[in-house]
Amino acid sequence: MSKYIFNITACMLMLLLSACESKLDIVPKGKVTLGTVDELELLLNQEYSLPVVPAEDLGLVCGETVGMFDQISAVMSQTNTSKYAYMAFDESVDRATLATEDIRYNALYKYINYMNVIITTIDDATGDARIKPQIKAEARVMRAYLHWLAVGIHAKQYDASTAEKEGGIAYCTTTKVMEQRDKLTLAQSYEAILNDLDDEEVLANMPDNRGSNVFRGDKAWGYAVKAVVLMQMKRYADALPYAQKAIQLRPDMFDRSIIKTTGNWTQEHDSKNNFLYINAGIRVSPSMVMLSKETAQLFEEGDYVCSYGSGWDANLGESYSGMKGVLIYMGWGCIVNVYGLTSELLRYVAAECLIRTGAVNEGLRLVDEVRSMRVENASKWEGTVSSEAEAMALLQRAKWIECINTPFNYLDMKRWNTESTYRRTVTRNLGSYGTVSLSPESPLWVMPFPLKVVMYNGTLKQNY
Repeated sequence: MSKYIFNITACMLMLLLSACESKLDIVPKGKVTLGTVDELELLLNQEYSLPVVPAEDLGLVCGETVGMFDQISAVMSQTNTSKYAYMAFDESVDRATLATEDIRYNALYKYINYMNVIITTIDDATGDARIKPQIKAEARVMRAYLHWLAVGIHAKQYDASTAEKEGGIAYCTTTKVMEQRDKLTLAQSYEAILNDLDDEEVLANMPDNRGSNVFRGDKAWGYAVKAVVLMQMKRYADALPYAQKAIQLRPDMFDRSIIKTTGNWTQEHDSKNNFLYINAGIRVSPSMVMLSKETAQLFEEGDYVCSYGSGWDANLGESYSGMKGVLIYMGWGCIVNVYGLTSELLRYVAAECLIRTGAVNEGLRLVDEVRSMRVENASKWEGTVSSEAEAMALLQRAKWIECINTPFNYLDMKRWNTESTYRRTVTRNLGSYGTVSLSPESPLWVMPFPLKVVMYNGTLKQNY
């Protein structure tokens, strides 16, 4: 009997080794072994995750948060940390040396490499040739978006008058992982991003509608990405039609008035308002995020989450942070789209573009559309003001609350800080530690490249 079992086991082992043989072949780094359309498409079928919660660094810099589950006194007592630098707005901290690793940066370029595998291999892959242009287009839009996040976080704000002189990022288009990717200028970085979002070559080949699959891009996602890129370049008139197309194709928003009935802010990751979902390491969001006193004061009266949900808690906020006026969210059923794009966000993009191009009331009408699903008995802002600056003040307040624990308040502040009408110094009340401030010109607005990456790529000098 034991001999029979041994023979069966030996046969099974031989079959297993035979099946795995091709996968165990040693190949040079950067060589792609995926050879079929189906295999390459699998690289798109995943849940994207950038494992740093924006509230912990980007939100600290722009004044939105005071971190996540952080006792302010503990952060302020450790003066040689990046978190302290962002909390205290202390420019003297050597962040470049402290940033030995950056798991968000690593994740961005890991996914970029996946996209490069698809883009460089799909034309010669065996399989259904009809879907090759679609798969390639999806990969190019995602590659553009990931690079856009990288340049938004690790470089200065784009300004046409200075972009040729400012440093950008390495724009990766090859699978040769050992090949040095030289850092481009800021202008070249955005040029490469827009090249990946070509209307006829890329966006036209995106699938019409992915429906409930929030992990794969469609035309609405493609238009949305191009809209946010162009708006960040301050090309408001150019961004507007793309934002409008995205909204037209995927108009669904998430109606938070249901919290009035349920008593909890429960929102799934595959809600129809998500064009494409990208999390921050954990799905639940904005759980454990602590809002600054300044952000807490921006909620409108009648906000559904504050009025009926079990979420933003002042008592727990004071308990965990050590400072009165801080709010913390402690619900576990909400999954907000952290790094991806939503229908609501694109309404704010379109609204700002309309306001910037003279259509104040049309812009505020879109703001009101979102607010009607956020604030009980929300008053209409459309028609209440006539100037661009007045309309922008209203939009900025509402959008700030909408974008909590995403990178978009940070990115907006960087953009507005390059415009004389909207630039402002950020102030943070830290209780017994006093009030600290951050100027629009501060180097803290640019996150450092991780030290380990800089050591292996001499072109990646810090952008601040």
